[in-house]
Amino acid sequence: MLPEAEGRRRLVVAGFGMVAYRLVERLAALDALGRYDVTLIGEEPCPAYDRVHLTGWFEHRDPQRLALGRPGWPRALGVRAVTGNPVTSIDRESRAVRTADGERIPYDRLVLATGSAPFVPPIEGAGCDGVFVYRTLDDLERIGKHAARARRAIVAGGGVLGIEAAHALRRLGLEVVLLERGSCLMSRQLGPEAAALLEARVRELGVAIVAEARARRIEPRDGRLVLTLEGGGAPLAADMIVMTAGIRPRDELARDCGLAIAPGRGGIVVDDELRATDPAIHAIGECAAHDGVVYGLVAPGYRMAGTLAEILAGGRTRFRGYTPAVRLRLPGIDVWSLGNHAQPGTRLGWSSNGSYRQITLLGRRPVAAAAVGPWEEMGFTQDAIRQRRRMRPEQLQRFLQTGMFSDAAVRRPVAEWPASAMVCNCLEITRGALSAAVAAGCSSVEAVAERTGASTVCGFCRPLVAELAGDTPSSGSSRESATLLTAAAAAVLLALAIAGGSPLPLPRSVQAGHVWDILYREGWWRQATGFGLLGCVLAAAGFALRKRWRRVGWGNLGWWRAGHAALGALALTALLAHTGLRLGSGLNQVLMICFLTASVFGGATAAGLGRRYARLTFWLHVVAVWPLPVLLAFHVLASYYF
Repeated sequence: MLPEAEGRRRLVVAGFGMVAYRLVERLAALDALGRYDVTLIGEEPCPAYDRVHLTGWFEHRDPQRLALGRPGWPRALGVRAVTGNPVTSIDRESRAVRTADGERIPYDRLVLATGSAPFVPPIEGAGCDGVFVYRTLDDLERIGKHAARARRAIVAGGGVLGIEAAHALRRLGLEVVLLERGSCLMSRQLGPEAAALLEARVRELGVAIVAEARARRIEPRDGRLVLTLEGGGAPLAADMIVMTAGIRPRDELARDCGLAIAPGRGGIVVDDELRATDPAIHAIGECAAHDGVVYGLVAPGYRMAGTLAEILAGGRTRFRGYTPAVRLRLPGIDVWSLGNHAQPGTRLGWSSNGSYRQITLLGRRPVAAAAVGPWEEMGFTQDAIRQRRRMRPEQLQRFLQTGMFSDAAVRRPVAEWPASAMVCNCLEITRGALSAAVAAGCSSVEAVAERTGASTVCGFCRPLVAELAGDTPSSGSSRESATLLTAAAAAVLLALAIAGGSPLPLPRSVQAGHVWDILYREGWWRQATGFGLLGCVLAAAGFALRKRWRRVGWGNLGWWRAGHAALGALALTALLAHTGLRLGSGLNQVLMICFLTASVFGGATAAGLGRRYARLTFWLHVVAVWPLPVLLAFHVLASYYF
């Protein structure tokens, strides 16, 4: 240990990403910031933001929704934050770093949290305009601008990031081809059976997949990019190419100042105290190599940050490694990978109704697991892998038959789980640790998250944390979804009611009329309801541009979709008042059929009915909408001209 001088020590953190943020957050939670003068130095022009949910930027285009911490949090904690001015060199002898603008900043302890950089394979032409990497907010902004004038994209790399990028570009309206060097998607984490289910779902989303594809050359040709593959085959043409072929540790600062670097893929060598070969320097996150392993995930980086915070606070905690847990979320499907799938062993699999679960055993001890679809025992399984727990023969037999290790088919309340059961898979936080936080006074998800870190990575465990804390998690996305579901259901029910309802009866005489005779006798009412209906239709079409016209980036896409569905329901209400449940004849009847068909399929798609066929219902909605402008024009012309 370094001798501690009197007064505050100078702690410099090179890197201002998620892991650096977590380190300062944990130091504050441990009441240890008073020991240090902390300086955070970042390369990007903005403070730390959430890279785990980076793809969500394409939906809302709001960087503030990805920001970590409240605005101005460094100042509130007494931390100096430097952005857009990275560390360029380290002087170990005088214990100082120098930044890009020439500032010299001395340190007593230096933490390297420089993260990783995208790996771009040595492909001829990889530097052409229109070739992008997928790593930072600036990368996504450039991709978004280019995608606004593109029609077809190639994503090179079939791992988790590549699949997320392909899905995001598809949602932007582009044709997407996903290339994978291996035999299947997520080939490092999944076996053939699980990968086949994943690939089927990716293709349902409209993404083409080319496996065993190795890019050889990229060249601009006639305003497009042409990618040539090794081993022959037809070249692939696209308007843009996104590289998601993996990452490499940002260890150049450590190399230049003489710190030990791991062989192979690199990474700053650290011990269990996360200390580099210079005792005044630590490394955490994706730039660090612990026991020869570089973790390309934020969760182990958070674990490192928490461990180092306790060490800096005077504790004796040590970093003992991390059981990898990778999660991919796609509409309608979850994919999980736990442990090291490169280890040899016996593999047991179970599949049913589009779900697949697999475990890898050494003897009777699980070392890896994978799942496509929901798995209630994911936490139990990760805990068993982490503890190298021996499984009983009846548990393994039950897994082969039911896909479950326990007798209970229904999940018990989380409060009844064993204390060692995993709740937060990303950070390996147990039920016992969360219950201790609740007993200490944490009565909300936010309070438990601040104390333990649970639910701060992927958010999958947030409902479980809320259940333990007696809290009900709420989010803007859930409100948007509820509004969308309500509006879509109303639209479907109104459309079906108009199509199948009995027309309102006509009056038998002038004297014996009904209250709804205004629908037929008063021309001003027909005009008001007709133009109201037309206005709702045009507004709904305008709202649809938020998703289809990529230059429109205002607001949250979820609320735009909910507004589109609500306008559809309002239009159907106006249609009911305008027609009195009469379908008409001739072109008017065709108009009614198209409008009602479009409403039913649009509402069904938005409400998520038949998710397996959501793409089909969407295109049926679009097909039914296309004739409406012409039919509406004929209807208005006939009403006024004739």
